Amino acid sequence: MTEYVTLTPEEVAKTLGMSTWWVREQARRGRIPHLRLAKGRIRLLPEHVDALVALYTVEGGATDDAPPAAASSDLTALGPTAKSVRAHRRRPHVQGDGQLF
Repeated sequence: MTEYVTLTPEEVAKTLGMSTWWVREQARRGRIPHLRLAKGRIRLLPEHVDALVALYTVEGGATDDAPPAAASSDLTALGPTAKSVRAHRRRPHVQGDGQLF
């Protein structure tokens, strides 16, 4: 059996120097891959954190309209589930940016 190391939003926030709210918001808006475990608890794998860092990495000389840098890992297998997409769309109060991974 594969053993996974998961991180809480609090651990990721502390590592990145961001607020816990910000990390949860990125996951809730569908901007980064994440796991939803028992009772909707958000957990992130190290690959998810890499994707978050890559998404917000600004390359030298980049313009505002340049696409975000690609993640260092292939995350296609960790894409959104049908359930998570439905849950995301049921939140009309969350404007989001239209991105789903």
